[in-house]
Amino acid sequence: MSVFARFKRTPEGFRALIELWESTPMERRKRMIEIGMAEDPVFAQRALEYVMTFNDVMKLPDVELAELMATAPPRVTAVALHGVDEAVQQRFIRNSKPTVGAEIRDYLNAKVGPREIGGAQLKLVEKTRELERRGLVLTKKIPLMRG
Repeated sequence: MSVFARFKRTPEGFRALIELWESTPMERRKRMIEIGMAEDPVFAQRALEYVMTFNDVMKLPDVELAELMATAPPRVTAVALHGVDEAVQQRFIRNSKPTVGAEIRDYLNAKVGPREIGGAQLKLVEKTRELERRGLVLTKKIPLMRG
């Protein structure tokens, strides 16, 4: 049986594959994508077009970013923003409610490791994808599709 078989059975399977890749740490995700490319490069490439990364989250339009900031925990947001350009950090804070923005600023001063940062960034991608499912984020909207 192929690796992609379960993802090709239903239109929701395409979304499930994309969301699996989005929630998987980068090193493991790369291996999964390599295996998928070897099996069915067309299907894998089509799925990759819709995979959302933290870079995509940072580039969300202000309206969509404000939706994310209304639902994302301030600590997770702050940890995800560690090491990111200050202008981007300020944009996230600006699109938050004032109390949330203040919390994010406080958490930005905390010491965190790269693993924690990566985990927080994955959580923000998952939260953004949740908002996309509800129609509140249109960036990288996943179509229903069969393999």
